Amino acid sequence: MSKLSKDRPLEILNASAGSGKTYHLVRQYIQLLIADDVSHSNFKHLLAMTFTNKAALEMKERIVQALNGISTRDISYETLKDALSLDLNAEAEKVISRCQKVLETILHQYEDFHVMTIDKFNLRLIKSFSRDLDLPGEFEVVLDETELIETVVDDLLNQLGDPSKGVLNDLMIQYAKSNVDEEKTWNFRRNLIEFGSILKNERHRPGISKLLKMSLDVELYRVLQAEQRKIDSKYVRLANEVAEEAVLLDSKQVHGGGHTINDIASIVKQEYFPVQEELIKKRLAGNLEKNNGVKDVPSSLKLKLESLNQFWLEHIQNYAGTYLFLKNFFNMALLQYMAKSLENAKKEGQLIRISEFNNLISELIQDENAPFIYERLGTRYHHFLLDEFQDTSHLQWLNLVPLIYESISQRHENLIVGDPKQSIYRFKNGIAEQFVALPAIYNPENDPKIAQTSSYFESMGVTETLENNWRSSPTIVGFNNTFFETFRSQLPEETATFYNSVHQHPKSTRNGLVEIKSQEGKESQEEIIQYLIDTIETCLKEGFNASEICILGRRNRECNSWAIALDQAGYRVVSADSLLIDSSPEVQMTINYLKWRLKPTGESEKKQFAEMYLRQRHESYDVYKKYLKEGETENGKRFRYFDDALFIRDHFNSVERFFFKYEHLYDLVQGFFEISKLKELENPYLHHLADLTHDFGLKRGPSLQLFLEEYERKKKSIAVQIPAAKDAINIMTIHKSKGLEFPVVLLPSFNIKMDLKSSFLIDWNDFLLYKQPSKSDLLEPLVALYEHEKNQILTDIVNLCYVGMTRPIDRLYIRNIFDKATFGATFHEVLKGTNLAQENDGALLLSISDGARTPPKEKEYAKTFSPEDITEKLWFPHIAFQDKVELDQTDFLSDEMQYGIAFHLIVSRVNSIDEINSSIQDAIASGEIRAENKDTLEAAVNQLWTNKEYRKLVEEATEILSEQTILLPKGEVIRADKIILTPNATVVIDFKTGIPSSKDTKQVLHYSKVLEQMGYPNVHSFLHYSSINELTQVS
Repeated sequence: MSKLSKDRPLEILNASAGSGKTYHLVRQYIQLLIADDVSHSNFKHLLAMTFTNKAALEMKERIVQALNGISTRDISYETLKDALSLDLNAEAEKVISRCQKVLETILHQYEDFHVMTIDKFNLRLIKSFSRDLDLPGEFEVVLDETELIETVVDDLLNQLGDPSKGVLNDLMIQYAKSNVDEEKTWNFRRNLIEFGSILKNERHRPGISKLLKMSLDVELYRVLQAEQRKIDSKYVRLANEVAEEAVLLDSKQVHGGGHTINDIASIVKQEYFPVQEELIKKRLAGNLEKNNGVKDVPSSLKLKLESLNQFWLEHIQNYAGTYLFLKNFFNMALLQYMAKSLENAKKEGQLIRISEFNNLISELIQDENAPFIYERLGTRYHHFLLDEFQDTSHLQWLNLVPLIYESISQRHENLIVGDPKQSIYRFKNGIAEQFVALPAIYNPENDPKIAQTSSYFESMGVTETLENNWRSSPTIVGFNNTFFETFRSQLPEETATFYNSVHQHPKSTRNGLVEIKSQEGKESQEEIIQYLIDTIETCLKEGFNASEICILGRRNRECNSWAIALDQAGYRVVSADSLLIDSSPEVQMTINYLKWRLKPTGESEKKQFAEMYLRQRHESYDVYKKYLKEGETENGKRFRYFDDALFIRDHFNSVERFFFKYEHLYDLVQGFFEISKLKELENPYLHHLADLTHDFGLKRGPSLQLFLEEYERKKKSIAVQIPAAKDAINIMTIHKSKGLEFPVVLLPSFNIKMDLKSSFLIDWNDFLLYKQPSKSDLLEPLVALYEHEKNQILTDIVNLCYVGMTRPIDRLYIRNIFDKATFGATFHEVLKGTNLAQENDGALLLSISDGARTPPKEKEYAKTFSPEDITEKLWFPHIAFQDKVELDQTDFLSDEMQYGIAFHLIVSRVNSIDEINSSIQDAIASGEIRAENKDTLEAAVNQLWTNKEYRKLVEEATEILSEQTILLPKGEVIRADKIILTPNATVVIDFKTGIPSSKDTKQVLHYSKVLEQMGYPNVHSFLHYSSINELTQVS
């Protein structure tokens, strides 16, 4: 029964996985609708909010279904009807009658049925206050902010080279240099878009506000540089004073001997103020403290060292912070330029970014009371029901506080539901800590106004924990209880409270099974696939349908690789990626046709379409090869080209038929379906593509270029809806599984790195720093941020683990083959700490079962099909020099070329013989190379390492640069296979899989010349031919 009362009208519901959260929400909602003292139209004054559109729609459906089920005396809603009778102290017939009347009213006034996302509610507020916010009357909300940032970046790139844009040109050059220094991929546009994404993150909002007000001119840069030089000079002067006396020391006459002299020398030889963890390290400090009158360091020298150390301590924080600010000065100036350009683009386009909603609302209502806000909205809400609260951002919550404050002050009931253990959207600004704090208001800044409101909320709130689990078998619930209670001790203090209410009581009577293998070792894609096949076969033999099995992974990429492998092994699979229309070969072929129509003379466009077309008709490479012809220019220079006229004549009868006229994009696509004999109505992917062209044409006209640009931007999110099939296995990410359940869940890998990869804007003194925190940081804010983020990353992964392990109804299978320093290692230790698993040769084995599976209820399934994934990557010579992301998008490789690229890829990654096998396995797992090339590749790379001269070069290296991109004047780009830096020389090596050629010699000598011009010393050039295992020096 609900704990809500007039005295405590704010209920906090802590709802663990499988606890019946949605049932309680629906029950509370209907209770507020049919209570004695409310009218049938009270639903207009209820506002239910959740995190996603899908969840909002599901909640609406569940409420309507429940009202209908009770109204029609559906036996499956008998429990809910009885619960409502108990809640309201009303007869069952009265509950039925009220539900009938409320349902009728809702269906007649459906637009007043307020179940929505927080963003949608904020949009309503913004529209109501558009004049106060000085917004244009017909503003447009930008949902895809990346698209807007791309537009700004493209506009900036178009201005490069404009003499009137000297400041922008300088900033772009400085940014490019910093990318080269940090060895980022040379895709300038993509790097700029990623950098610009800072502007859409709520976390960076205070920093961006400060950035827009800062003056980042060259004069400031020079002033700060001059201040740093003064500190350098004083340090060097003090160090020289130490050095003058230290040079007189005799190693035999001081404590620590030569160590002491060397330690002092390392301090005084610095030419600049040293940015390091400590100046006088532990060993030297110990020797300086010794004072027995025999080998003491002279007191005058000690005083000078103390003076130097004191100077260092006084200046290290300020010097290190200024150093970081200067290092990113031009990047921050560019970000400021981008932010201002973004503001201009918004004004010109009358746009509002969705990420601005919370900030706009905050500015709007911070000093307003609820009645004024309701007056503008035109609707007064008496009750608020907030779902998935752990995913709500801090600003979103603070914006709702005035409205909920007014509601509870009027003694209207409110409900907030969440589970901090299922907080897996921190990257979208969700803060689970504020749910843990409820009914108090999370107030890390100790704002006195918030603190006052928080006290009132505490006095008006009550917390209830749902302790029953209605989803999973007692076996699974019992194991998860023990496992996560044990894990709680491994969590940082700040997030361990998330798991205070982890224990659940199982209400299911189904038989269950938990089976886990955990062991340190090298994870292999082949072994994962074999494990999946073996487990699937076991489940199928024991009566489960394929559709009752779900495989969960962390990333789309690994899920897709498993889906492809299982598809090739003969299993039908439904995965999120397989539902993307761009996964359909027929759609890819149609898009390639549209690209050729856009650029009729484009060599790459011709070849890409021809290759896709022939592959769809299962033609061999020899058929494609016959269209590759040789020609000769007027001056006798030979060249290769694709004979598109012959190709079109052979397969489409005539050029006129292929390049038919059209008025609308929809006509163009339909015409291509006809000449290619594609059956749209039998292929939901093609049908969806046709719908896209039709909708685009209606909204934006017949521009083929604009359509293709929009398709490229959105192709990773456009999916068809295919119903579940009885013989199709589910594969999805854990994020996408949230809220779902499956009879059988497989988690094949927890080998997750816990690296901190994000960079942050840090407000330090009067400066903004932009940096990825690390263990070696000296600045106190960065040190604190590193510790906080490290703890948050662990908690994020534990929460992901919790979500995955609470999806199964009957069976949970986990395979954890892990490397050191990964989450898998932590998982292993916690599993060991439960004392439930048996240890065998370093492996932990757990198998808990309470009998054969409980027979399921029959379920209706739709007839569906299994789309095929493309696994062969093909190569186009005209799509020259791309990084890996771009290479994945190309389409045509002969067997020889595929092997050559695979050999280059592995050799570039392997810097010791021990890395060969794992590098090949990883490349196969990620789809970068073919599995059938494995043995040949392994033999060839091992053979390379038998070459003594090559091994010696690598072993003497101080640094190895693999596939290093070098940008030359006039836009030319080169990439050497390996550049080996030794103490006395620079060695450049190019690897070849074909026969020796003079062209290869010219190429590697060109690389050497460039390196010499860049100032690299003593450059030597080598060619390695794998066919003869010969490493030859070229001069």
